[in-house]
Amino acid sequence: MVVIAAALGGVILFLAREKSIAGGWGFSLDDSWIHAVFARNIATGHGFSFNPDEPVAGSTGPLYSAILAALYWATSDMVWSAKGFGILCHAVSALLIYRSALRLAPREDLAALLAGTLVALSPSLVWASVSGMEISLYLLFVCLGIHEYLSGRTIRASAAWAAGVWVRPDGLFLVALSLIGPISQLWRKLRVIVPILVAYVAFNVAIGHAAFPQTVGTKAHFGIHLANTINLLREWGTIWGLPYRRWDQLEHPALLVPLMLLGAALTVRQRPLLALYLIGLPIAFSLFRENSSSHKRYIMYVIPFGILLATRGAIWLSRRLSPETPRPIVAALAVSCLVWQLVYLDRKATNHGWNVQNINGMQVVLGQIAERVTEPGATVGASDIGAIGYFSHRRIVDLMGLVNAQRPLPENLSLYRPDVIIVDMEWFAPYARRDPASSFWAFYDADSTHKYAVLGAAELEHNTIASTNTLILLKRQGLHDPPIPDQAKFKIRS
Repeated sequence: MVVIAAALGGVILFLAREKSIAGGWGFSLDDSWIHAVFARNIATGHGFSFNPDEPVAGSTGPLYSAILAALYWATSDMVWSAKGFGILCHAVSALLIYRSALRLAPREDLAALLAGTLVALSPSLVWASVSGMEISLYLLFVCLGIHEYLSGRTIRASAAWAAGVWVRPDGLFLVALSLIGPISQLWRKLRVIVPILVAYVAFNVAIGHAAFPQTVGTKAHFGIHLANTINLLREWGTIWGLPYRRWDQLEHPALLVPLMLLGAALTVRQRPLLALYLIGLPIAFSLFRENSSSHKRYIMYVIPFGILLATRGAIWLSRRLSPETPRPIVAALAVSCLVWQLVYLDRKATNHGWNVQNINGMQVVLGQIAERVTEPGATVGASDIGAIGYFSHRRIVDLMGLVNAQRPLPENLSLYRPDVIIVDMEWFAPYARRDPASSFWAFYDADSTHKYAVLGAAELEHNTIASTNTLILLKRQGLHDPPIPDQAKFKIRS
């Protein structure tokens, strides 16, 4: 089928670019390795934990971590388990959008094929499928719900979207929208939704003593800020080809925007959820975050909604312009949109390759070095915990507070006494002091009984994803220990 072939073609391009730039395989975000650590611990019998046998609600998508654990248990491979599963979810999602478009406009097979292919070749969604993140799994729940919603099976749609909360907690917004409709269906929906959500909350309470994963409490802070809303709407606009900042990639053609608006006007009375989610997600998200993070990954779930509405608008417009033969107009639209997306697909594939190179060349390498310079059972403090936690095989102290309580750096150093720490110096600059013994920067614990002296660093020459160009590895020493000899130090550039 064309839609599946398009999805696989985009994936092959990304994987080829990853191999040629990174020289190997990996993930394009450090967060992907956090899922990998949880999955490995689950698969090896150490429970839902980041540090073995220490339960913590540190995974934003517990269902994704559990699925990844099952795949790792079956294959003993983490990277290809995650990539293969993400690719499968992406291809099925694109097929579901093709079928959903047929539900939205029966007998318009060419337009439906365009909708499915645009999703299959969406640069953002192809990136998500090979990133190792939970995005493609959540999109599968989203697209399954869309298909059921447009098929008139709204109870099933609500159930699919509620299950998606186990992957993305911000899926609650879509669940809330699914309650819109006849009162006669409300109680039936609630009977399906409530048990799924109660189980989700109960799981988080049992593991982390809070209704949501710890990552949500650390990253999300409720507040009404107009600046946040404006920024999120601008970032939403870049998804649809509307310029905002010079470094944003306009991955979908701006031609879709007027067609989306037209499609929204045509469907808002009978299918209001499509338009409400398309524009409502960035607004709702702005109540908790000031941006959509790298790759717009927190709001990219609007893409299938927007493409469906644009397809509906294109069908109506083509019929008005050419009532007898609308197909040539739809075909011309298809060609222009696909050419646009293919250009940006190539650019996104290159960016993905560099993302993987960055993570492999800095966090992965430092995790491996931390394993070499410490003894089994040692503790490592880190500001980026994913790949460092996975490859160091050491107990991790999360200095940013995603999987343990958030504290000032000196307090963490006194409480956990990590053997080494790996940090972004810019983040922790207020705590740095000159070490009289070496004249280099060092960190001191809250008791001022120990210091952390620089042992080495990893530096990126072409940084496309990391929050800093350099991560520093520092070793714990007594307050009056001599400086670390230069021959013991290292510096890695990649």
